[in-house]
Amino acid sequence: METSTDQSPRSISPLKAPRKRKRIVISCTECHRRKQKCDRASPCSNCVVRNKQSLCHYENESARKQQLLEESIDRSTEDGGVYSVIKPAESNTAAQFSAFGYAKSNGNNNTTLGIFKKIEDNDTNSALISSLHSTSGDHSGLREEYKSLIRQLPAKPFIEQLVATYFQEVNLQYYPLDEGIFRDLLRSWNNLSYSALNKGPLELSGDLQFFPGLLFQILALALQFQPPDYDPSLDSLKYAAAMSLDDLATDYSKSGSQILCLLGKRNTTLVAVQAGFLRTQFMKNCGLVPESWHNLSQTIRDAQEIGLHKEVFDYRRKPETTPEEVLENLWFEQLRRRVWMLLSLWDIHMAVVLGRPTTIDSRDAKPTFPIDAPIPKNRREVAPAPRTDNDPPTPLTMLLWNVEVVAPLWDIFNLEKEDPRQNNIAKVEKMHELLGQINMHCPPFFRHQNPDTTFDHLPECSWLPASRQYFRNATNFTIMALHRPYIFTNPSSRTAALKAGLEILRAQRTYFNLIKVNHYKMFALVLNTFDAIILCSAIYILHPCENGEDLDDVLQHFNFCMERFETISPRNSMANDALSVLKAIHVRLKRALVQAKYPVNTLPTPAPSSTSASNYESPPEPRIKDEIPAKPSVYPPPPDASQEQKSATGTPYNLPTISNLTTSALPPSAPTPGTSNAWDAFSAPLPTPLQNQNYDFSSIAPLQPMHDLLFNDLGTVDGGGGLDLGGGAALDPKWNGMYGASVGGEEGAWQFEGDFGNDSFWGFMNSYHP
Repeated sequence: METSTDQSPRSISPLKAPRKRKRIVISCTECHRRKQKCDRASPCSNCVVRNKQSLCHYENESARKQQLLEESIDRSTEDGGVYSVIKPAESNTAAQFSAFGYAKSNGNNNTTLGIFKKIEDNDTNSALISSLHSTSGDHSGLREEYKSLIRQLPAKPFIEQLVATYFQEVNLQYYPLDEGIFRDLLRSWNNLSYSALNKGPLELSGDLQFFPGLLFQILALALQFQPPDYDPSLDSLKYAAAMSLDDLATDYSKSGSQILCLLGKRNTTLVAVQAGFLRTQFMKNCGLVPESWHNLSQTIRDAQEIGLHKEVFDYRRKPETTPEEVLENLWFEQLRRRVWMLLSLWDIHMAVVLGRPTTIDSRDAKPTFPIDAPIPKNRREVAPAPRTDNDPPTPLTMLLWNVEVVAPLWDIFNLEKEDPRQNNIAKVEKMHELLGQINMHCPPFFRHQNPDTTFDHLPECSWLPASRQYFRNATNFTIMALHRPYIFTNPSSRTAALKAGLEILRAQRTYFNLIKVNHYKMFALVLNTFDAIILCSAIYILHPCENGEDLDDVLQHFNFCMERFETISPRNSMANDALSVLKAIHVRLKRALVQAKYPVNTLPTPAPSSTSASNYESPPEPRIKDEIPAKPSVYPPPPDASQEQKSATGTPYNLPTISNLTTSALPPSAPTPGTSNAWDAFSAPLPTPLQNQNYDFSSIAPLQPMHDLLFNDLGTVDGGGGLDLGGGAALDPKWNGMYGASVGGEEGAWQFEGDFGNDSFWGFMNSYHP
């Protein structure tokens, strides 16, 4: 009872609502306004980094000091007990190092920041520290350097002219930019006031910060692709006598790269990734292929930093987002997917061509491909939707099919690592059979035989005729790359690689006749041709008694190749470097054929190469008629054009890869062409010098001509009696000295030099004198 009477008064009394405790703000006013974590220094590290020291103050100074005191007492057990002295706040210089991402020392002097504080406390190297403080702590230096770079941009009329050139001549090749999105950014950049730019790049949005870097790369590529009779008004952009447009383009590209380096990697955006890719493309056109490979690797890392490699784009829709903004974000997601797909394509292709590792791990999950959607006039009105059969192909259609054609390179790249001794011939044969199915799925408008020319007359599809030869080249390059490591040991691989290389040379010649002079700087004109002609020549040098039915074609395309390289060498530095190597290979090939006593037929004089863009007809290709009934081959030839057309119309072309193809749809195998009667007299597998010296071809390292040319400084030493290619005659049709006369000049002339081993093909050639 007493208990109940004691509790009744308390139950009757009204309950008061608990008073909400007012939180004491101990952060500085700037960090509190920006909702950032403050270290409560004076000034704090965030304000030091943002150059806002004058605005860093605390509303409740006593609470801040009390908080610092409590934190100091909590750490006192490690620093000497309750009698330890309160440590002063970090200096400005130490705060800057904290902002770089270094962990706080917390009394541990073994960390980077702890060692720096110890040096600072002991006043060691004070001059160096004060110099560092004056340079990195003052963001006015960043602002001024950024302004000095953007001052190098030309006037708006020139920018508009060069941007139009880029989207007409360059962007269609790989489609890294969406013109509509870029034009929106350009409009926003042009609308920036002087006062906004004068505040520095940190006050701009992320995309606008990096936009000048992208704009510089676009201007540089546009200058690279100017025709010989370019607009004379562009000469006013030159600031020195005897300065060329190439010099100006190099300056623009370097300025764009400096902007990316100046802004760093912390706030990378898609615009920065696109600028990095264009920088890679520019460097390859300049012949700086090793440097471009490194730049591509860094660009891929930047893309991974912003999540381009992820399957899902982390976009959080805000409540106030309009439907137009939602549609625009859908197109932006498609652009992200396209850029990552393009970087993956370049990564594996450069790795196989140059013999370098990839940056992307092939075991990682593959993000979804972009939708092959028609380009809308207004992205804020239409959602991305797949194009129909009645819609003309777009550059994205070409890029998507290019990825499918190049996809087997990943399997070939992994095979080279799994089988360094080239013993797995059975797997190579299986992969060759599966590669034949990719051609069966080729879209009709991309076929080089019996193509669908329905859309060729459209102005937006002017690139279609050249793309057919491009895909013809890419398909055969995959076959050549598969068999290239085995040509020294396996006869079937030699035949397959030779025929693929010859098909590349045919495609390159036709492609060359379709392009204009201002496209002569394209790196693809040299990379593909040089690899193919060196491989075909190497096969005939070491095995001159094999594949006789293709020798005349190879010799004729050797002539065409030399002619093209001499034509483009004034505008293409790689072509000029490759010419000397081809001259030496020509001498070696003559010697090998002399030793084999091959009766070479007189080669017809090649027709002059056309450089007109309007001439879309390729010169007739020479063919060798079969003289003996054919023998069956392990490797099937390309499918018949009628079978191609029938299968391609009913099968999606973006599905086949090495990993999921089956042998159920393989085309029927056909016999290989027979050899001519002239070759029946030769029964010896090797020329006499090779028999006498017992050469072991299996010890020769796999042939990678472009890698040796670009990374190993492959060149030649002319002994004085070498080949004269002046006057436009790449090869002597009568092959002077074929029947016992001296060929190639003095002994030891045209030796190869460079940073290659004795087990390489080039080292073997230096010791091989038939």
